[in-house]
Amino acid sequence: MKKILSILAVFAAAFFVFGIVSNQADANKTVFGNGAADDHERAKQISLDILRARATQRAIGNIDDYIIKRVEIDELKMAHTHVQQVVGGVPVWEGEAIVHLKSDGELSLITDDLKESLAISTQPNFDGDHALALARGNHAEKLIITDPPTVDLLIFRGKERDHLTYRVEMPRIDGTEKTAIPVIFVDAHTGENIFEYNNLQTGSGNSLYSGTVNIDTSSAGGTFYMEDLTRRMGTFNMNNTGNTSTGTGGTQSRYSGTDDVWSATAERAGVDAHYGARWTYDYYKNVLGRNGINGSDGPGTTAAGANSGISLVTSRVHFGSNYNNAFWFQNKMTYGDGNGTTFSPLVTMDIAGHEMTHGVTQYSSNLTYANESGALNESMSDVFGAMVESYSRGGVINGDTWKIGEQSYTPGTAGDALRYMDNPHLAGNGGYTSDDDPDHYAERYTGTADSGGVHINSGIGNKAF
Repeated sequence: MKKILSILAVFAAAFFVFGIVSNQADANKTVFGNGAADDHERAKQISLDILRARATQRAIGNIDDYIIKRVEIDELKMAHTHVQQVVGGVPVWEGEAIVHLKSDGELSLITDDLKESLAISTQPNFDGDHALALARGNHAEKLIITDPPTVDLLIFRGKERDHLTYRVEMPRIDGTEKTAIPVIFVDAHTGENIFEYNNLQTGSGNSLYSGTVNIDTSSAGGTFYMEDLTRRMGTFNMNNTGNTSTGTGGTQSRYSGTDDVWSATAERAGVDAHYGARWTYDYYKNVLGRNGINGSDGPGTTAAGANSGISLVTSRVHFGSNYNNAFWFQNKMTYGDGNGTTFSPLVTMDIAGHEMTHGVTQYSSNLTYANESGALNESMSDVFGAMVESYSRGGVINGDTWKIGEQSYTPGTAGDALRYMDNPHLAGNGGYTSDDDPDHYAERYTGTADSGGVHINSGIGNKAF
């Protein structure tokens, strides 16, 4: 089961593979038994030693400057060490290696996208505040920032040369059709914008799409909450607010009641999102052996109503007014209600699986949401959204399995879908290629729309699956 995950990780990350070799570790000393702190430390040291040896073959800088981001030890007792490339104290954008170790400490595989022969001054000519001002000044619509912006210094490998850059992220999460998370790379020497993309990753109760279903809730003091403490997941109501005026993310409230029956109109979208989160969690746990989005039953972002000591993975419904989208941002799944014409509420089983998989991708390979890596990101979410839908239906696979968002998309038109995994050409994304969506690499879209075709080109991976 975990071998399948290792293969998928290689596919999703699109990293260069060094190959399978032995690190000649002592099997008696390097067994990763129970994932304790000393196992993690052992995995770190073995991984760094392996990378130091490889650094003599490739010009990838001083390994001792690299940062260990995390170590994961899976159910097969394999260790996976995520390492961030650093040059002159500055992280390298998309410069990462994952060292996969067998349970006895021997090397199984290295996947990496480490940048070779980086030669650039790491001293910026201005500070992050000035970079933010430059980024805001280039696009009037980005003057509306509803959540705190983030600015960090990174080395960026461009097509023709390397750049020291400030990466500026300016969230506009206001529930309108202009909701976006622009990410702009500003050259820290010249002030030039060298790259940008949109990081908005879209894509018993009475539910809207699954009928009357059983959901897991919690209670305290006679009050029930739409919060599953076993899976550490909760669903919350955004009350059709965004944050245009408040700048605080809108009004998030708990779903609560005294009878544990969730049948009110405003509760039904919540039931679907909660039900979808449950099935997605169970699919990853029972089929793939992964404990939730980040592998550790997290990330928890909201304290539970019945036990404030437990932080819950958060689903938010009724976001904005007539908002035609769903997205993963700030470690939360957020779902709009649609405008009733293009979409009904975007809380179908496959959409829930899709959005949660964006979180899994963030915590595993962290694929950049632009160009070909973004199309892989979208495709992986479609793939696992479809698999979650099938899993929730007892493993049944039929024509609807390969339709994405078919229950929500154009509710007045029966039988259509947002995307078609088995026949991407049926999608129709506005003439970006001769036969949208592309279904193989030769047809790929190479323009700048759709963040370099993240949805348009996702059909290539979908068709392959």
